[in-house]
Amino acid sequence: MQVRGVVRTGDRSIPHAQRRRVDGRRLRGEQRRTELLKATLAVIEREGIAGVSHRAVAAEAAVSVASTTYHFATLDELLVDALRWAAEDLTAELHERVTELGARPADELARLVEHLLVYRRGRTLAEYELYLLAARRPALREAAAAWLQPLTEIARTFTTNPQKASLVVAALDGLLLQSLVGARPFNHADFAALLSHLR
Repeated sequence: MQVRGVVRTGDRSIPHAQRRRVDGRRLRGEQRRTELLKATLAVIEREGIAGVSHRAVAAEAAVSVASTTYHFATLDELLVDALRWAAEDLTAELHERVTELGARPADELARLVEHLLVYRRGRTLAEYELYLLAARRPALREAAAAWLQPLTEIARTFTTNPQKASLVVAALDGLLLQSLVGARPFNHADFAALLSHLR
């Protein structure tokens, strides 16, 4: 039941003005969480996972340590949510690029990977540090799987075969990791060869 100026929820009535205040606080809380997750990735870009602490993230975000611990009680919670947020952010960033893939798939794929390795290298390196930490921290594994989702979406634009798509993801994952650590130079020809083998 609803009466003018009041929203009824069960047996409790919440005036619209109070509801707006509650919604405003929730929105500010979500914005603060996002700022802290961005700050966490910035700390990892600069100092690696070992540099992450509530104090370091608070300093990066220019907030109090209490604010950081209020939103993320433990470092594991902070790292899991940072990787999950990074996955969502990468998905949004690559979505437009994936939908614009043209008639030269190997060239387009090379450009996508070059974007990850050159124009957002620091962020990609930070995400891989979190991704690899999942090997030691089971709490990160679900978020690590989500981080692979953007690569899976890219793979599905080249093949409808699920097994081949999985192999494209594994190959892209390996090429990115090897290029980040300097074990393999970035080479456009790799992508033509990859797609040729998966036809």
